[in-house]
Amino acid sequence: MTMMEFAPWLRDLNRFMAGESQPAAFLPPADVLVSEDGVEVYMDVPGLRTDDLEIELENDTLSVRGERGFAYHADGEQRVWRHIERRFGRFERSLRVPGGLDPESVEATIADGVLAISIPRPESLKPRRIQIRAAPGDGSGDGQTEPQQIEGTATEGTTTSA
Repeated sequence: MTMMEFAPWLRDLNRFMAGESQPAAFLPPADVLVSEDGVEVYMDVPGLRTDDLEIELENDTLSVRGERGFAYHADGEQRVWRHIERRFGRFERSLRVPGGLDPESVEATIADGVLAISIPRPESLKPRRIQIRAAPGDGSGDGQTEPQQIEGTATEGTTTSA
């Protein structure tokens, strides 16, 4: 007799006896998007409110903690569930982000069960174009250079003029 031949109630009984009757822990999926402007994180947290969540940025780790309460508590009544797919319980997600981000600049909103976290890069960390200026007297640039007289000694294959 193979495992496939067991009746569904026997399989459920086996799971219950093996301690698998508890629903699996809740671990919200997250997307991390990094751009020149900063970091954006989107995390699915259905059924949670702002008071249910904590967000912390320390060095290059963004941590989101919270708890999704079990929805099927009965007052003094013993309940037996047959099939639970949704997940509940305390969770913590730690996500790596680029270093040097300012914890004071983190902004978070929640709408339609999605937590959106925005962390702008500080101006000092944003890439910027560097303008090259000519050094005074090098003969290039703005045309306001002073003529220079070069003196030197003749070397093999060159001549000097005064």
